[in-house]
Amino acid sequence: MVGARAVVGTAAGTVTRTDDAPVARLETESGRVGNDDAGSDRSPPDTATNVADGPPPFSTDDGDETDPSQRFIWLIPALIGVAAVIVVALFGSGLLDSAEPVAAPVPATTPIPTTAAPSTTAAPSTTTQAPTTTAAPTTTTIPAPAAIDPVGDAIPMSSLTLRTAGIGPILIGDPAPDAIGRLVASLGRPEEIGVAGEGLGLCAGDDGRFVRWAGLTAVVSGTLEDGTFAGYRYMEPTVPTMHLDFSTPSGLRVGDPVSSLAEIYSSYQVDYVSDGGASLFRLSDADGLLLWGPVSSMEETGRVEGIHSPDACTSQDR
Repeated sequence: MVGARAVVGTAAGTVTRTDDAPVARLETESGRVGNDDAGSDRSPPDTATNVADGPPPFSTDDGDETDPSQRFIWLIPALIGVAAVIVVALFGSGLLDSAEPVAAPVPATTPIPTTAAPSTTAAPSTTTQAPTTTAAPTTTTIPAPAAIDPVGDAIPMSSLTLRTAGIGPILIGDPAPDAIGRLVASLGRPEEIGVAGEGLGLCAGDDGRFVRWAGLTAVVSGTLEDGTFAGYRYMEPTVPTMHLDFSTPSGLRVGDPVSSLAEIYSSYQVDYVSDGGASLFRLSDADGLLLWGPVSSMEETGRVEGIHSPDACTSQDR
């Protein structure tokens, strides 16, 4: 191996260093300084010597001062060799090969028990279906008011008196088409047509119809096409929709005081009864009931609230 040579220029001369020389030699103009063969004392370098360039002097094996950066250079090849031996040993043992890396074992985890909500069995429905009730016949099968044709000429209101036998010249027992047709000709188109029953004076099980204008209700036994005029009920309407001014032949009107009722029919029998909490008057003669209706009170200060013909189920022929 060829030794490296470094030449350092100083004020005193030239310093030449060779790595393969066991002892450094200094060449100066004044002479040669070296190691004596018999262990002669080494002369220190001239303190006046000034190294301008290059690294500081290094020491030899006998203890001279060295460059710290060069102290462990000899260890590098040894460390590289040891690392190579370790790599070869690992490949030989099979730890370093091309096999897929083994995944690190995942620590087993104890599943957290989940408490599910207890299943609930739906309680059987306790809803009891309401019994089916037979609805009362509707008015859809009844001719509309416009389908009732007027019959004859209009009758003046003053002639449409509330009598035991009927309304003016319209008599109870007349055929329904004629009786209702004459009322249509006199009062105009009715407001409502419906099914009549016991509530309007017919006997239980009888088929009937009613035709209504404001407070006046005409009752028909049977159908409008082939039934008969069976009676009437006249009440003061809650909300008047047309002006009707009916009265009895003697002049009793709805709204008159009870005192007027007693005075007008002083020669007849007038009774006051209570029926289901309602106060009623009953006008009779020797042959039976003539007229009846509700009153607000049985006292003289009470008012007549309605005038009705006798019910068809209990009336007598007159």
